[in-house]
Amino acid sequence: MALSRPYARLTVDGQALGADESGLVRLKLALAGDGGHDSAQLVLWPGSKFADAAPGATVTIALGERDDETEVFAGELQARSQQPQQVVLDALAATLALSRGSKSQAFLNQSVADIVRDLAGEVQIDQALATLKLPAWHVDNRRPLWRHLQDLARLVDADLCSAADGSLRFVPAGSPAAPTLLRYGADLLDWRLSTVAEATPAAVAAAGAGSEQGEARWHWLRHDPVGAGAGPTLLPAGLASSDGAQGVADGLSARAKRSSVRGELLLPGRPALRPGDVVQLQDLPGGDPGALRVRAVLHTLDGASGFLTRLRVEGAPS
Repeated sequence: MALSRPYARLTVDGQALGADESGLVRLKLALAGDGGHDSAQLVLWPGSKFADAAPGATVTIALGERDDETEVFAGELQARSQQPQQVVLDALAATLALSRGSKSQAFLNQSVADIVRDLAGEVQIDQALATLKLPAWHVDNRRPLWRHLQDLARLVDADLCSAADGSLRFVPAGSPAAPTLLRYGADLLDWRLSTVAEATPAAVAAAGAGSEQGEARWHWLRHDPVGAGAGPTLLPAGLASSDGAQGVADGLSARAKRSSVRGELLLPGRPALRPGDVVQLQDLPGGDPGALRVRAVLHTLDGASGFLTRLRVEGAPS
């Protein structure tokens, strides 16, 4: 059995160095799958060649076994702090540009995926997948573009996150994926899982009369879209048909079902795992819980613990 030699390769403003060459003391990399920006923190010796890096510098990080690293992060340096014994660099993924920009625009009769691509502007897109078509959707410059993308992700139950190269990912949370097998005692160091009562999601109704009056009259408002005696009901902006409302309701139901199982896993470093991936646990005491979906990833690398990966998980779509 080969001895593991975890390693990191860092590139700052085009200068590429290994962990030892750069004076890396420890690294923390958080991959957000719930509508946040990926973040990285590098702690360096004061004499590091990267110690003078200025905010705005490009940063890429690759992790894995030495000479077989996998790129996991690409972004921009946001802050540099100095102390007598260390220099700390903090970076955010390239999707940060969408939290800095804003615009006002009306979208008519376009799919959510088309709207996402338009809002992304010059930010590179890895994937933008969503089939729901909206007769009208409005964005305004009082909020960042990222906030509007978060609204769309909640509407269609999509993951809003970054790919390894910093590009934008907007994909259905229930997308099928081949599971990564993790065997307790070998691939899985520790775990904590909880099962909770499944929440009852609110019903969803369309305010527009597109289903009753035809697509040409989608802008007509229904007199009573909810109906007498209805329970808690959402009326999302932009929905004008019962089919659209049912699609949103299905997403809410799937989200509630996934959330009934939640937990955290601790693994030896797995740089390839990202939010949205599916893992399957094996050989757990008391039985295996079935497939789990990764919601967030935290990679850490230091001299004390080596390379570790922590996963925040939920139930996987059946």
